[in-house]
Amino acid sequence: MNTRPTLLKALLTEQHLQRYETFRAEYDRVASQIAPELQRTAPSRAQYYRWLTGQLKGGTPYPDACRVLESMFPPWTAEDLFGPPDKAPNKASNPKQASSDSLLTSIAHSFSAEMLQGLWVTSYEFSTTQHPKLHADIAHITVDSDSRIRAKNYPPEPRTEGHVVPYCNEIEAHLANRHLIGHWKNTSDTRYFGSLHLAVLPGETVMEGYYTGYANDIEVAMGRWKWVRLDPTSLSSFDLSEVVLRDPHVLHELVKDHTQYDAPLSLDAVAEEPNGAHQASRS
Repeated sequence: MNTRPTLLKALLTEQHLQRYETFRAEYDRVASQIAPELQRTAPSRAQYYRWLTGQLKGGTPYPDACRVLESMFPPWTAEDLFGPPDKAPNKASNPKQASSDSLLTSIAHSFSAEMLQGLWVTSYEFSTTQHPKLHADIAHITVDSDSRIRAKNYPPEPRTEGHVVPYCNEIEAHLANRHLIGHWKNTSDTRYFGSLHLAVLPGETVMEGYYTGYANDIEVAMGRWKWVRLDPTSLSSFDLSEVVLRDPHVLHELVKDHTQYDAPLSLDAVAEEPNGAHQASRS
């Protein structure tokens, strides 16, 4: 039985999910989407920390846990996740990914997608009514290759006006020239999905563009979507799962007025409390 850091630990740390309570919440969310019988099957705290250091006699946990973990971290296999990070195979050449953006592969990217890695404050309008509602979140961009990224907009919990359960989105996108083009899927309300097209402004701290999405079976929704980089130095030792974002109207105005010449936003500017502590009640 080995004791060494695993790819799982590296990915959890990269996505700010390494705290046990944060990991367990995400594990339970993904498990419930796979099958009802997988709910409440998260590992104990002690078992979780054994996972992080690869202290497993058989190399991987039981099959149900492998199913959940592989859904949390596609395209990695359980064997990849419980192996050392430096030995993990490069998954960026996944043929399914290559076919999905084959028309764009001939367009050179102006810079490496690694320039986009990190946290971004994003905001968009939605709803087909005359009075659009607002959504705001912190998106986590991770890099698959020099031209491909993935993103998800939690933690912290997003803010979606008029919704008790906020929109949790996952994104896959390709960098062509200075444009990020891809698809998104709502994982908290799986009826909704669509595409996005963002222009990366010089300086790589602001992205502006549009999304299109499912409105109903015969209508397409669309709207502006703007992203502003979050200053990583402002995060300090905060646990993002305990941060409460400010009202989406406040964040929408903050993001809308931000230019490429401004400094990245700080966590204090987007959190309800300067110290990022979780409030007992929310408005």
